[in-house]
Amino acid sequence: MRVLGVVVAVLGFGSLIAFNGDNDNVGPMSWASGHQPVAGIAVGLLGLVVAGLGFASRSRR
Repeated sequence: MRVLGVVVAVLGFGSLIAFNGDNDNVGPMSWASGHQPVAGIAVGLLGLVVAGLGFASRSRR
């Protein structure tokens, strides 16, 4: 769960950076080209939440 969250966060924030740099999107985030920068921020935050939940569930064990 942690790895998935980190990957999703990197894709979301990476697409946001790529969009702001040259108005292009990375492969898996190309569906969101019309919704940037909001989609990149939302996907990045979702990834951070999933990673945080993964770290929190790991620490409770």
